[in-house]
Amino acid sequence: MSDKIYLPGLNGIRAIAALSVAFSHINNRLDYYNLPKSELLDLANFGVTIFFTLSGFLITYLLLKEIEKTGSIDVKKFYMRRVLRIWPLYYLYLFIVICITGIENVQWPILFYLFILPNFKNSFNGVIATIVGSRTLVFMVGHYWSLGVEEQFYAFWPWIVKKSKLFYKFLIYFPIAYVVLKVALKLGHAPNGLLTFFHYTRFGCLTIGALGAYLYYNNSPKVQWVISKAWLEVLAWIMLLIIGFNKFHLASVIDHEIISVVTLIIIFNQIGNPKRLISLENKLFDYLGKISFGLYVYNPLVIYGMSFLVNQFVIENQILKQVLIYTAVVPAIVLVAHISYNYYEKRFLKLKFNYTTVHSAASKSESQS
Repeated sequence: MSDKIYLPGLNGIRAIAALSVAFSHINNRLDYYNLPKSELLDLANFGVTIFFTLSGFLITYLLLKEIEKTGSIDVKKFYMRRVLRIWPLYYLYLFIVICITGIENVQWPILFYLFILPNFKNSFNGVIATIVGSRTLVFMVGHYWSLGVEEQFYAFWPWIVKKSKLFYKFLIYFPIAYVVLKVALKLGHAPNGLLTFFHYTRFGCLTIGALGAYLYYNNSPKVQWVISKAWLEVLAWIMLLIIGFNKFHLASVIDHEIISVVTLIIIFNQIGNPKRLISLENKLFDYLGKISFGLYVYNPLVIYGMSFLVNQFVIENQILKQVLIYTAVVPAIVLVAHISYNYYEKRFLKLKFNYTTVHSAASKSESQS
């Protein structure tokens, strides 16, 4: 009998978030395929927020389980787990982009990426990071801002979980304080760079996910109340559907915090509601969730690379060509992520096992093995 922790449906949420980003990036790079360039859909931005919320939930839950098991948190082992999960693919992809670009074309802002600070580059020197002369190749690393945010958050997070004597209050007040700060900066007409930094550095969303983990870990009646209200689950899925149509907007300062709460509602129902209206627990979503990091990292490069293949076909009908693009590029992204996960990332995940105190399963089958 395995002692691995497995929370159903979370891989499905990862899959939705990763595919949302990929679809939005394809839409924004139709010019690669000699079609009119379309807008970058909100799917990408909110898809990352879903990732942040889920990440804050799962990692905090595992840290709480570690405290339960050992009485403390081994912070060094935590850092090693983060390094082994994120850095190998992070730096491999960056190396590939540099090789494609040519080392002679790389400019000094590459340092922001080497030191995992891409969100600082995006905020204070343009939303799209300029590390190379070609705008096409710049697109390949523009999405790295979110990886920087996560790694910076987890640089201090285990210490807060370990040392905070008022952890629950912190989980409540920090997101509120973060929103108040953003509102104050906006009303105070703060420099755009500062506004952009706090918009993209979504520590509040990560903490909302952590709050959900704390409530779930402690069997809070609040979680059971959420699960018992079917209308809340319906509302959450409707809001995600609205995002899919690029129509969600209530108040720009708190839109992403709202989606974090929506994500929590879906998480609670997936892991704790046997009568959930929509189940994300199936083999396809399960696997796409396992390789979701690769789906996220590689998609800009695959979108660019596939244009050379698709453009070999002369298709006058734009709608038909768009159908071909999506049906060719999405499977290609999945294939690249599959190869990367099984023949590269897994090598480091096996090493990560040596630094793991509380084991989590990447799939239902692993939890039963």
